[in-house]
Amino acid sequence: MTELHEEHFEVHDQNKAERYEKQKFKFLEDRIKTLEKSIERLHKIVGTMDRYKEDNDDQGNIGIITEERIKENKNAK
Repeated sequence: MTELHEEHFEVHDQNKAERYEKQKFKFLEDRIKTLEKSIERLHKIVGTMDRYKEDNDDQGNIGIITEERIKENKNAK
């Protein structure tokens, strides 16, 4: 049977630490991607809400967006 020297355990510990660090980075990268997707969805939702807010009339009713209404909005700006 092969003798296990101190060097063997040091290399084993070093490899284990490297694998752990790689796992941590992978986990963090995945979390960052998830957060980026969530932020993109939130921006999309807020943009949609802003569009509807612009199309509300004075009584708070949501107006129907027609080509005429789009032209009016462009001319008003």
